[in-house]
Amino acid sequence: MIIHFQDTAIHFKNPEEPPLLSSPQPLPDDIETCFQALKSGSGNFQAPIHHDTLRRLLLYVRSNFIVVKAAGGIVSNPLGERLLILRNGRYDLPKGKVEAGETLAQAALRETQEETGIGSLSLGPLLLKTYHIYNLYGGWHFKQTSWFLMSHAGHSTLLPQAEEGITQALWADNTTWLNNLMSSYSTMRQIASAVAAHDKSV
Repeated sequence: MIIHFQDTAIHFKNPEEPPLLSSPQPLPDDIETCFQALKSGSGNFQAPIHHDTLRRLLLYVRSNFIVVKAAGGIVSNPLGERLLILRNGRYDLPKGKVEAGETLAQAALRETQEETGIGSLSLGPLLLKTYHIYNLYGGWHFKQTSWFLMSHAGHSTLLPQAEEGITQALWADNTTWLNNLMSSYSTMRQIASAVAAHDKSV
């Protein structure tokens, strides 16, 4: 599991797993120490997972964070382009909180449509889930975001949702899309890597 904070992240991993972060600093198997290091924003970290670490991690999150579920979309069109947004000056993907009574897939479609003005989306499979922490109004939140592949049959004019801090929505060729996300938040870098791996497998 990789948990992000702004531009840094911590990877809780088994010894046999390959490292997924650049130049990670080692941390002990102590959940509180791990989160304090992540909140420092001083770099990427790596911590070992033992048989009870995941259970302790979940208990720590539930006790110390406001847990939020969200969903978003990775949208492609017939030209091989993918959808990007510029939110608060950083490249991002459409996403938002799951509302009462919604499934994750329904929330992903709704948020993608609301934030970009796009319609006629076809829902694909769940590609990955990302996890990140943030401080809002003095309270620490832990957000789990489910990312779905989507397709759009045309090349619609896009309408960015300004009230959500989105100043631009655009179609980008695959190379530009990957490069823009790789220069954004660490969460976006993880998604870009997952999409590149998926593209190679199909």
